[in-house]
Amino acid sequence: MAEAQPLRKGPMVKICGITNPEDAQHAASLGADLLGMIMWPKAKRAVSAETARSIAAAARAAGARAVGVFVDEDAATISARCREAHITVAQLHGDGARSALPDLDPSLEVVYVLQCAPDGTPRTPPPSQLLEGLGRAGGRRPDWLLLDGVQGGSGQALDWRRLTVPAGEAVRGWLLAGGLQPGNVAEAAQLARPAGVDVSSGVCGPDGLKKDPAKVSAFIQAARGVSYQ
Repeated sequence: MAEAQPLRKGPMVKICGITNPEDAQHAASLGADLLGMIMWPKAKRAVSAETARSIAAAARAAGARAVGVFVDEDAATISARCREAHITVAQLHGDGARSALPDLDPSLEVVYVLQCAPDGTPRTPPPSQLLEGLGRAGGRRPDWLLLDGVQGGSGQALDWRRLTVPAGEAVRGWLLAGGLQPGNVAEAAQLARPAGVDVSSGVCGPDGLKKDPAKVSAFIQAARGVSYQ
């Protein structure tokens, strides 16, 4: 079962795979806390440096924070790209990016992705194990863990009742991703009780790139309706 955590009233909301500033502004205006954009150039929803700056600016203007998602970039590249785009949160999704954890710019907040089997069992080493393998035991902890399917952005749901969340691995708690959409996010959050919920493909439009405004609105409304108290 997922570990219980002292949380605010309900989960914060992260909308990932943002590809344009209009979608960023819309999601943030409805109450999204974090807006993720894919910085890895091989991804379908990847954004350019110029677009990343525009998305980050739109997020800030509407009261949200931009998250840069990285896969195999090193610490210097991640830190530089975040600095150039005025991004304050880096999400480490692949093995290469996760290995950058101890050397990232200390001003960055970090989301460390744990890729999980469908039953919720992590298949990715937790931060402490990764740091030990790098000879950096006791080093920097990420701000959040993010539990997602093995193939992030695929829409594959995890077993919310059986999630295994490693204790003591992150400063602020953990986020739940994987197969979330407006119709199931409330149930998932109530069962797993994460610090936040994260959606990408579950609120996309027909092209799989732009967000569907109605789905984004419904997702945020459903997540905001969850109370852990």
